Amino acid sequence: MQDEDPESGADTDVLRNRSRIARDFERFCRVAVLPYWEGISRRLSADRTARGQIMLGHGIGRMLATLHPSVRWKPPLLEVPGRGNDVGSGTTLVLAPSVFLAGRPPILSGLGAESGQLILSYPVPIDPKWAGSLWQASEGVGGALSALMGRTRAAVLLALTRSGSTTEIGERAGVSSATVSQHTSVLRTAGLITTVRTANSVQHALTPLGDALIHERLVGQEPDHQLVSTLLLTDRAG
Repeated sequence: MQDEDPESGADTDVLRNRSRIARDFERFCRVAVLPYWEGISRRLSADRTARGQIMLGHGIGRMLATLHPSVRWKPPLLEVPGRGNDVGSGTTLVLAPSVFLAGRPPILSGLGAESGQLILSYPVPIDPKWAGSLWQASEGVGGALSALMGRTRAAVLLALTRSGSTTEIGERAGVSSATVSQHTSVLRTAGLITTVRTANSVQHALTPLGDALIHERLVGQEPDHQLVSTLLLTDRAG
């Protein structure tokens, strides 16, 4: 009879524990996150849009300075909390906003990975004025906007919390493409959305003013509350 390899048994225990943790995490997400994901997703999308505006208008350095007081941009290095956590030139950095890091410093993951890609999860500040709405169904926001501008136009505006084509917005709002075109024309004239034409399609997106109408705040008032999907840090970034 062959003796069992103790290391093999240890590996089995590790895998079993990982599987249990994964199942528990999945259950937690179903109960604590998924019911509120629409509101959370809107907030994260607003954060990305606002930081993207900062980067386009003022550069990468200004945008990075808004992430957290502990994050410092000293070209070509980005200093983040943690021992030895300096991101240098040539590193692909993915910025991941999180509503679950409030009051905590950003977390850098992926160090030592062969891909050379790092993920910096940073806290999206939670304003007490609208924090409650984050954990409510979206009908409250939709109802207020419907009273302000009409049900269909409000539905089109809310569908634009993620940019999309006329067809995509129509599918989200449950209206025809012709109806979307009518309402996006009015929303664009009011400065609430912007439209970019590409080949045979158009892409609609919220402006900072449109985002402020939905989230009850102006981006320019609190730039530190406000992305970037992915950026490549180079020696020339500033």
